[in-house]
Amino acid sequence: MTDILRIGVSFLLIVLLLRFRWNLGAVMLFAAATLGGLYGIGPVRQLAIASRASIDPVTLNLVGGLVLIMMLENIIRKRGLLKQMTESLSRVARDRRVTMAILPGVIGLLPSAGGAAFSAPMVQEAAGDLSITPERRAFINYWFRHIWEYLSPLYPGVVLTAAVTGLPLNTLMHSQAPLAVAVVVSGALLCFQGVEGHQVPDTRRTRDLRDLAVSLLPIAASIVLVLVFKMSLSLAMALVVSSLFLIYRYSPAELGTTLKESVSLKVLLMVLGVMVFKGMLDASGAIDALPRTFARSGMPPALIFLALPFMVGLLTGLTVAFVGATFPIIVAMTGGVPDPGVVTLAFAGGFAGVMLSPTHLCLLLTIRYFHADIGATYRLLYLPTALVLLVGIVRYWL
Repeated sequence: MTDILRIGVSFLLIVLLLRFRWNLGAVMLFAAATLGGLYGIGPVRQLAIASRASIDPVTLNLVGGLVLIMMLENIIRKRGLLKQMTESLSRVARDRRVTMAILPGVIGLLPSAGGAAFSAPMVQEAAGDLSITPERRAFINYWFRHIWEYLSPLYPGVVLTAAVTGLPLNTLMHSQAPLAVAVVVSGALLCFQGVEGHQVPDTRRTRDLRDLAVSLLPIAASIVLVLVFKMSLSLAMALVVSSLFLIYRYSPAELGTTLKESVSLKVLLMVLGVMVFKGMLDASGAIDALPRTFARSGMPPALIFLALPFMVGLLTGLTVAFVGATFPIIVAMTGGVPDPGVVTLAFAGGFAGVMLSPTHLCLLLTIRYFHADIGATYRLLYLPTALVLLVGIVRYWL
């Protein structure tokens, strides 16, 4: 059985099981075991490979960073910073169109499954009596909710991408920044067509700016520590979370409650499964064989880098799914740490699939909230999604 066929069977298994909504971590562990079996790797050696992948420093840093991210989200939400952020922002922006765009963008700073459902009432309130169809309101909320998922180290998909590809997190963030800019620009051009501006009275502007800056400080500090000071994610998040614990004078009991409420075993299993799958790819020898195989196939590499993540993203609606299922294969094809442009192209393709996926929780919740027609909402999504993907393609060729 050829390397392509072996990996193809494992890849198909991942897609099918995710389509049946199996837990991603369990899917990746099962796919790793299947891949090992197809390469003749026995149970004892498979356990050894899984153990090494589990205690690898990259895995431990990733797990630590994600746990601390979940704790940060818990603190921000329970201490009222999130509410302060949205209320002050709505008064600072003044123009209703700007407010409608920024509110879901601010909510999107924090990774949260189905977070668009949180920002949807805010967009509805900001829109007021403006003449905007339910489909366009849904489009605005859904589109601007996903600005940061391309580059923020608070998102598991970005962190997982850095871990799987071996790219430094700050390098990845710089490379994918044009995608986030493209989201903002295409949204500004296409979301508000035919919508007239409506000014909000300017009151308490200085106080609102101060409140907004204070509420954004923990998130901004996390990003600056990673991007500017090039700290590891786990160290940066540990500093920010520890500082918040001291500022708010958390008791030992409150610390325990925060940890209990924040840690998601599903997320930890997801990380473990992806890293074990990557370790099995390494141990099987497929890493060395794939580049030669694709070189002989004559298929343009760029097409593979784009199409594989897009397909998984479209089927699952999950960033971590297309990263975990396809990026180890892309790394194998490139024969080592891939060029940032390759990773950005693959991420752009995968996230285009996620944005158009009928299983994407944010899309489903948004359409349901606004009572929008799903077909009409999709028609609004096609062009801006294609424009962002085009930026990823240009980034690759440059």
